[in-house]
Amino acid sequence: MMLQANFTTSQTEKDATLISFEENCLSELSSEQASNIVGGFTLKNNTEAPRIFYNFGENLPLKQQTLQPGESGTYQGEFLLYNSSASKPGISPAVFRADPSGSFSLNQSGTKIIPTDLNSASGSGNGSADC
Repeated sequence: MMLQANFTTSQTEKDATLISFEENCLSELSSEQASNIVGGFTLKNNTEAPRIFYNFGENLPLKQQTLQPGESGTYQGEFLLYNSSASKPGISPAVFRADPSGSFSLNQSGTKIIPTDLNSASGSGNGSADC
């Protein structure tokens, strides 16, 4: 028997036709869980200032993004173009190759901004930085 169901998430309201419906089984996915389904890497800003960067991929043009301190988001593509200099007058562009389904954070070490892979204990797993 098919049932018509109407359910609401925090983002949208959708109508769906379900073969069986158990309301307790529905839940919203976290950003990281969703990135594993739709593709995209998760990035968190672990610095004390907003970070502007660009995500892009082989078939995805550059798209400007901004992350506030402590904020995270999921982005399409395999690359991250960012300013690796944390000092105000200096701009030092760098490209980071990200695992498209990985989780990374931007960290500050002295005057450098360094992407770190959260999926590996050493922080050097699936991503690599090039200047």
